[in-house]
Amino acid sequence: MEIRVLDFNFNLLGTIDTYESSIWRPEYYGVGDFELYLRASEKAIDLLKRERLIVRSKDVHVNSDETEVIYRKVMIVLNFNIVTDNESGDYITVTGRELKYILHKRIVWKQTNLAGTCEDGIRTLVAQNAINPSNSSRIIPNLVLGDKAGITDKVEKQITGDSLDLAIKDICTTYEIGWDIYIKNKKMIFEVYKGEDRSHGQSERPFVEFSEALDNLVNTSYQMRTEEYSNVTLIGGEGEGTGRKYTSVGNSLKGLERNEIFTDARDISQTTTDATITDEQYKVLLQERGKEKLAELSMTEGFSGEVLSNNTFTYEEDFSMGDIVTVTNKYGISRNARVISTIESESSTGITLIPQFNL
Repeated sequence: MEIRVLDFNFNLLGTIDTYESSIWRPEYYGVGDFELYLRASEKAIDLLKRERLIVRSKDVHVNSDETEVIYRKVMIVLNFNIVTDNESGDYITVTGRELKYILHKRIVWKQTNLAGTCEDGIRTLVAQNAINPSNSSRIIPNLVLGDKAGITDKVEKQITGDSLDLAIKDICTTYEIGWDIYIKNKKMIFEVYKGEDRSHGQSERPFVEFSEALDNLVNTSYQMRTEEYSNVTLIGGEGEGTGRKYTSVGNSLKGLERNEIFTDARDISQTTTDATITDEQYKVLLQERGKEKLAELSMTEGFSGEVLSNNTFTYEEDFSMGDIVTVTNKYGISRNARVISTIESESSTGITLIPQFNL
């Protein structure tokens, strides 16, 4: 598969036609990565410089009259390693991150209160810190907001100083939504999206199931972790001693089903540079922080496995990143799970797809 190399003006600099192996690992909530392993050559060394963009030919989409070109699953070259060996030859290993990594170059510069839909909140963060910031030096060239997805989940959150990509990931993980940056007609388009439910738990769409019984899933791994599981939190906000403000989440649970933790949220301020929020609004912000902490310490189940190409279900035709599908292993453990990342690898042994499922 041909790999195209671009600069940040989206000019085609050249192509990599032969390589030993490639691994593409895009993510739903966060920023994925890649690895490219190839024989050393002057051409490869010249092309694969730091912060060059690379994209596989299969991820380039051109419309019928060639007026629209879209690049998806674009990666940024960040790390380069060349090893010389008189016996086996010289090889280069190139690694990096998804194009979404450009938002790691920015922080949430000033205290920002989000109150509304999580989609609007995320778009506000991107606009204020990368597209239309008050300091024009912070503008990321050619980055624009794409179409809205119409996601209506509500968020109440105060953010200051977080890396922009991690702030987005926190919100997306809490509300199970994804985000992407792709290139369209020499612009980088930022969009939020939500996967479709294609599991047996719904009836609106054709279902997608992976199982060893259907011969479309092998080499599975299932994990369940409850050691750090917590479902009740006391949240401490601003103030000291008896003057400190507290609230809680999950306080109605009783007995041994109750697993308590403390959440320190003293960084959340009731007074901002613009206004002072009410006690009730402040309580909501503290509870949102508590919910995020509980989400980090939730009961976790994970499923992964190699999807076989046997014409049952095709990735990006029958199911896509972020979709919910049904997964069953040989021991009858069956779950409806969201596709949160994929490992797409290519080598001399063939092409494999290993989705990572979040239950």
